Parts: sequence; C-alpha cells; structure tokens
Amino acid sequence: MTEVARLIRRGLIAGDFPDFSPDTEDDYSAPEGRLLIRRHKSRERDKGLRKRKIDAVLRQGRHLDCETCGFDFEAIYGPRGAGYIECHHVVPLHEAGEGRTKLSDLALICANCHRMIHRRAPWPTPGELRDLIQHTASRGGARVPAQQVPEPIQS
Repeated sequence: MTEVARLIRRGLIAGDFPDFSPDTEDDYSAPEGRLLIRRHKSRERDKGLRKRKIDAVLRQGRHLDCETCGFDFEAIYGPRGAGYIECHHVVPLHEAGEGRTKLSDLALICANCHRMIHRRAPWPTPGELRDLIQHTASRGGARVPAQQVPEPIQS
C-alpha cells in the first residue's frame, strides 16, 4: 500500500499515472495480527474433565481414538500424538446451562470431527456425524479411510 501511495504521489507531480495491475493470487496480502480487546460471555469449563475422561477410557483398556471416525493420533503421529484427543460436550453447554457434567456427557473426538460438528447449527451428535461419514463412504465419497496411513511422499 505504501508503494501504491508513492506511485500516486509521483503521478500527481508528473501528471502521468502508471498502470496499476491487480494483485495476483500469489502476492495477495491482507493485514493481520492487530491486537484486539474483546469482551464477551463464555461458559465456565472444568479443565480437569478432559483428563478424567481420557483416564477413564484408558482404564477400560480402550484406545484414544475418535468416537466419530476412529482417528488415532498416536497411530498416525507416533509419540507426538500419544495421549492427545479433543473432548466434546455431547449436549452443548449453551443448551445444558449451568450444572454438573458427567464423563458420559463427553465424547473424545478428533479435531476434524470436532470442527465439522461445530461448523454450523444444528450441531450433529458424534453418533450422527459417524452415520454421515459411513453414509458418505458407502456412496464412494470417502477418499482415505480414517485408519489408513498415507504412503510417504517420495522426493
């Protein structure tokens, strides 16, 4: 933008404006990173619930795979993914309101399924999203099964 302003000033002085060609997709830019202060309401969450849910699943001898698609972070990412999975309130807190959350009110799901659930209302349950995934896969829509590890890229 500074460069464009400089060229405009030069054009005003010279009486001749250069041809401004639009940005190409490769060099398009947008301002980001400005600090903002926001004020909003949010529902309080107990940070210990996620750990308790994970511990309960592991004590039952189960793996930390997504309850929706079966993705296992440790199987794909090795030690970096060990013990990692997101925790989702099956009944959203904005619907449930203030109260007590039981471990059975939580589902362990991968980040992709979590984003797909919260993408837009009405929010499907993890089970409803699982049904959608299975239905899409049965129609040939799934490209890579959740548990299938892609082949390494050859350089």
